[in-house]
Amino acid sequence: MVSKQKYRLFYAFVLLFAFSLGCAKMPDPWLEVPGKFKVLVSFPPIYSMVKSIAGDRAAVISLCTTTSPHDYSFNAKDTILLRKADLFFYNGLDLDDLFVGRLAKDASNPNLKFSSLGKKVPKNLRIESKEEKPGHEGHNHGSFDPHIWLGIRQSLLMINAIRDELSLLDPEAAEEYKTRAETLASTLEEIQKEGNALLEGKKNKVIVTFHESLGYLASSFGIEIAGVIQKSPGDSPNALELAKIVQLCVEKKPSLIAVEPQYPRTTSAKLLQEELKKKGIEIPLIEIDPLETCAQADLASGWYEKKYKQNLEALAKNLQ
Repeated sequence: MVSKQKYRLFYAFVLLFAFSLGCAKMPDPWLEVPGKFKVLVSFPPIYSMVKSIAGDRAAVISLCTTTSPHDYSFNAKDTILLRKADLFFYNGLDLDDLFVGRLAKDASNPNLKFSSLGKKVPKNLRIESKEEKPGHEGHNHGSFDPHIWLGIRQSLLMINAIRDELSLLDPEAAEEYKTRAETLASTLEEIQKEGNALLEGKKNKVIVTFHESLGYLASSFGIEIAGVIQKSPGDSPNALELAKIVQLCVEKKPSLIAVEPQYPRTTSAKLLQEELKKKGIEIPLIEIDPLETCAQADLASGWYEKKYKQNLEALAKNLQ
C-alpha cells in the first residue's frame, strides 16, 4: 500500500512539473514519425502488429520499449504523446491498465480513443492466472494471464481488432488494413505450422518457467509447464517454495528451465539449477523471451514474428 501511494505521489509530482515547464517548450516526438494519423501503443508486441497493419499510413509510437509494462514510469514527454494521439492500443487484462488508466485521466484529449486488445479475446480463450497477488509496486495480473500475444489464436484476434480500429479511424484505407492484416495472420498461421513441425517427435515437452508468462505459448504448441519459479516477477521463492519446485523437477524431469532476458540469470533460476545439480539432475537454463521489451533500434514491423520464431527454435533445440 505504501509503494502504491508513493507511486501516485510521484506520478502527480511529475505531471505537475511537466505542466509547470509548459509542454510547448518540449520537443514534439510525433514530428519525428511520419504518418497521417497518430497511434500510440503500450509496448513492443502491439507496436509490431500495429505497424505491420498500418504501414506508412499512421505514425506509431510505443510508450514502453526497453522497460516492460510491469515497470512503466511516467515521463513528461508522454503528456504530448497522449494529447496529440488519435488512437491508443493497450493490452489490458491487468498488465498495463494501471498506468493507461492514469494517463487517460490526464490526457486532456477527448478525441483520443482507447482500445484494450485483451477485451477482444473471449474468456474461453483466456488462461486463468495462478499468480498470487504480490506486494511489490502493485504488480497483479488479476484473474487471467495477460500474456495473450504469445498465443497464436489469441494474436489472430488481436490482429483483427487492430484492423477494425484502424479502419474506423481511417475508412478510406480500410482495404489496405484488411490486406496487411491478412498477410500478418497468414504469417502467424505459418509460424504455428513451422513450430508444430519443429517440436514434432519431442518426447519430453515439459518445462519450468521463470514466471507466469509462457502459458499461451505452451498451450499453442502442446508444451507442459510443470512449475513456475517466481509467483510474480521479482518475488523470489522462499526456502519451502524452492524445495517444492525442486521436488516437482525431480518428479516431472523437465527438459529445460526457461529464463527471460529481462531478468538476470543469477537469481532464483540459477539457484534452482544448482539445487538440482546436488541431486544429480542437470537441467539447462534456456532463454525464452516473453517479448515484453525491445531495444528502440529493433522496434519495427516484423519484430514480433522474428522473436517468436527464435523462441520456437530455442525450444526445439533444447526439448528432448
